[in-house]
Amino acid sequence: MMKLSRHHVDTESLLSITPKEIAESLLIRRRALKDQLPNIIKNLDNESEALTPKLAKIREKNQKINIKTSEIKKKRDMFQKEAGEIWNKIKDTQNKLTESGNMINLDPKWKKERMIEELEEIEFNIQTVALDHKAEKKMIEARKNIIKQNELWLKERKASNPEMADFIEKRKKMNSLYKAADKEHKDMMKNVDFGEPVHAKYIATKTELTDINRQRDRAKHLLKNIDRDIGYWENTLLDGFEELMVLAKKVERGDVSSFISNKSKKSKNNAKQIKRDEEE
Repeated sequence: MMKLSRHHVDTESLLSITPKEIAESLLIRRRALKDQLPNIIKNLDNESEALTPKLAKIREKNQKINIKTSEIKKKRDMFQKEAGEIWNKIKDTQNKLTESGNMINLDPKWKKERMIEELEEIEFNIQTVALDHKAEKKMIEARKNIIKQNELWLKERKASNPEMADFIEKRKKMNSLYKAADKEHKDMMKNVDFGEPVHAKYIATKTELTDINRQRDRAKHLLKNIDRDIGYWENTLLDGFEELMVLAKKVERGDVSSFISNKSKKSKNNAKQIKRDEEE
């Protein structure tokens, strides 16, 4: 008997196989499947049962990471939104100050430079000059006084120009919010990077389980109908192959078999039905 396989067989070789050989080969295959399918289904069931809790665990971990990422993103967006709202107010204030001529620096460069020079001189003396406790204490007190005077000076300038003071406070607040947003963004990206392999494993495990369940369902369907298929080919061997021989001769002449013809008609009818449904 010529061995049947899934490899391509040309028409001449196919027609050289007798219907009886085909039926016997298919019957052997069905009987073998009847013996094999219960074990195949059992193994697939075991694989599915083993993989299901693993998938549930990975899904839970993946969801937790996604929730955390979403929470961090909300915080980042909140900081950015608040900073953007303050920025709009800053632009309005800046325009008003520019138009009124009050857009000045509360702490002029000369003031900063003089304060820095005095502080550096005090710091140098404390670090390098041999001072007794009284002299060192005096230097530290002088440093505190310089800083205190500068803060007092700034406070007086702010009091005389409250709009400018408000402008500066808004700038500080905006900068602080953007820094907070940047920090949340970095944390979010770290969490995303951490979650990528977990998500990939979740997708792979889910796909694997779906494939196993699909194979098992297919095997169960075959087992359910296997006795019917075996009976069909047993009866075919008993009843003969007259109809199959007629179809074979049609193919040999170059005609289309009734199976192909009926399949073509069915496809056309289905296409027409789909078109009618779309029109309705």
